[in-house]
Amino acid sequence: MSTINSVAISGNLVDDAVLRSTKNGTMVLNFTVAVTERVKGADGTFEERPSYIDCAVFGRRADALSRYLAKGSLAMVQGHLRQLVYTDRQGQRRSKVEVMVEEIEWRTKRSGEIPTETPVAFRAAAGRGGAE
Repeated sequence: MSTINSVAISGNLVDDAVLRSTKNGTMVLNFTVAVTERVKGADGTFEERPSYIDCAVFGRRADALSRYLAKGSLAMVQGHLRQLVYTDRQGQRRSKVEVMVEEIEWRTKRSGEIPTETPVAFRAAAGRGGAE
């Protein structure tokens, strides 16, 4: 039996996407998408519970997307999950799971404007390796 590693989320960017370069020169674009779950409380009222999902795009596409993904943009992301394990500055071992973006559509939001009604589609990667 094979395993499945696939994820699709839709939500708003909580901040502007951040473009950086890895040690070997590969461009990576990181951003966080807020997704909400509607939960019924004990008193019968509904409340929204947010989750914040970290996402990453690698290579030339990272640079291209960095111009468009801004705080408040609605993003529809498809990809797969990857666990990162690292040691923080205090020497503690840490890990986090992020979405390796394969496809993304977004609706922009600029300086108080309502997001555009026409989504922009972007095929983020040809493969599932992460870097080009």
